[in-house]
Amino acid sequence: MKKKTKKDTGKTQISISLPEELVARVDEMAEKENRNRSNFISTTLTRLAESQTKG
Repeated sequence: MKKKTKKDTGKTQISISLPEELVARVDEMAEKENRNRSNFISTTLTRLAESQTKG
């Protein structure tokens, strides 16, 4: 389900609900890697999708 597409970046904005504890853990991991939450989640999901495709 698409929400908004930014044609210049090729990215789509989505909205999800996560448990507060998970968001806190994601924020901690992102901070350790000097990244923001969105970038961390995007990169992590990309890696997961690539590993599933290869596996």
